[in-house]
Amino acid sequence: MDLNQLLYHHQIALMRKSDDEAPQHCGSRFDLVSHYERRISKLRQELGTTQYPNWPDGQAHL
Repeated sequence: MDLNQLLYHHQIALMRKSDDEAPQHCGSRFDLVSHYERRISKLRQELGTTQYPNWPDGQAHL
């Protein structure tokens, strides 16, 4: 999976986790959120990228 796919699946897992926390749900014990976080972290390290980009703020630095 590429980074965008991992980020997408991580976001879906986050949304489903909040749904699964409702009392009527007793889903799997496997933590997909942490699974994708580890995979994203590992891929970012392999690619040499940072967690958050250093976006320009639009202001000149003197």
